[in-house]
Amino acid sequence: MPKKRTDEEILQDLEEKIEKMKAKKQQVEARKKEKERKERTRRLIQVGAIFEKYFEIQSEEEAEKIAKALQSYVGKNKEKILHHDVVVTHKSNASKEVASTKE
Repeated sequence: MPKKRTDEEILQDLEEKIEKMKAKKQQVEARKKEKERKERTRRLIQVGAIFEKYFEIQSEEEAEKIAKALQSYVGKNKEKILHHDVVVTHKSNASKEVASTKE
């Protein structure tokens, strides 16, 4: 017949389980933060590469000056700019289709 555990033994077991769960939680949170950090770093690299490509940026100072110059315009017109890009892309694709049907 199994020996009945004392309240102290039960409490100690529960404390150990709590500590293990805390450690596991910290590991999961650390993995999540690492993943988010890597995603942000990748996004920053991609955005920087696009900025460099279209503005032929040669230095951080140039990028900073251009970004500051564009900041207020883009801030006020971001939705219009983004919508315009979609419309232009759509019109461009439509004109290509029309051109290919004429041939």
